[in-house]
Amino acid sequence: MAINVDRVDDGLPITVIVPLSKKREQFFYNITLPLIEANNPAEIIINDNPQMQGKKRNDCVKKSTQPYVFFCDDDIILPANTLEDMYNELEKHKFRSDAKIGYAYCGYKGIVLHPATHPMKGNFEIPSRPFDATALKRANYISPMSLFVKDMLVDFDETLTRLEDWDLYLMLLHNGVMGIEMKNNMFYAFYLDEGTTSNNNDEQSQVIKIIKKHNMGM
Repeated sequence: MAINVDRVDDGLPITVIVPLSKKREQFFYNITLPLIEANNPAEIIINDNPQMQGKKRNDCVKKSTQPYVFFCDDDIILPANTLEDMYNELEKHKFRSDAKIGYAYCGYKGIVLHPATHPMKGNFEIPSRPFDATALKRANYISPMSLFVKDMLVDFDETLTRLEDWDLYLMLLHNGVMGIEMKNNMFYAFYLDEGTTSNNNDEQSQVIKIIKKHNMGM
């Protein structure tokens, strides 16, 4: 169990961070990792320590050396040029004075391998939508698989067992940081098991905790 760092000299100035689960190692190393490498990031950090997702991601960010960070789960199919497209879009907004753009995001398609035990009960698609601060306060519509400007990023809340990505986006919003939609991009998420979206994971308590934390009073 360790945090493994791999770097190349001629990659995009991006660190890809992967919180790896032992039970998904075969899928990750045979399918997900080669596709990450094909996107040509300068740095890939894999954390297979037995910790919560937020803790694993935070520890990797501390070790990252690149100005951009992309969080990638261990069951993701990342099409070619995804990182480059996001990077180029964020670079366009780098010197804008009218908006503080801190991340780029896209939609995704979910492939559910065990529909009988998964909450979604089958394959599904979550399309992207333009950034909307009001909508974000009502519910999260942005995947954690997004490219972030590292200097604008904040830590994940390590006390949360679910929805830590929603909490992260709300913290960024509090700091005035917004996202930019990549409407022509989409990745695939393979749900190999129930994972954190399982019905056995108490989502409602985490929703209440986040609402209280951000004083949203819904």
